[in-house]
Amino acid sequence: MSAVPQADNHQKSQAINAKSGAAERKGFQEELSHDQIVSLTDQFMDTILQETDETNKVVQFDTKAGLLNEFTKITTKEVASGYVDFYFREESDGLYIKPTETPPWFQESNGYDMIQKDNKTMKVVQENTTALYGTYTIKLEFTWQENQWYITNIIHE
Repeated sequence: MSAVPQADNHQKSQAINAKSGAAERKGFQEELSHDQIVSLTDQFMDTILQETDETNKVVQFDTKAGLLNEFTKITTKEVASGYVDFYFREESDGLYIKPTETPPWFQESNGYDMIQKDNKTMKVVQENTTALYGTYTIKLEFTWQENQWYITNIIHE
């Protein structure tokens, strides 16, 4: 995979090859590890893939608001709301998942680039190829806040 260009706002960003280990990150508050990236992206997808009954009714949540609240353990409501609105519908008797494919997503075993945006924000950029989506790029922004990493932006290209 080719190197990623510097951040949009012309701040000095440092491309870090995630497979080669940590690079020096001046003033960085917390390291974002491969395991943390995998854990957060897996939790995000697990939250989308809710257990349902035979009618696609979600078992654990009755409302979109309840599901959004669950997402706030790993991401912002702003990030999650687009996914919740796309994949779920709320009816008077509960929350239903819309039968469709999952989004193009982070692949744990594939390489990726890490770009430091500031002392508490990292961008992870990964290019993947799948039979369903062809070649795509996913850009995930992780921000350190409230003593943990959160997914604060997701872009599919």
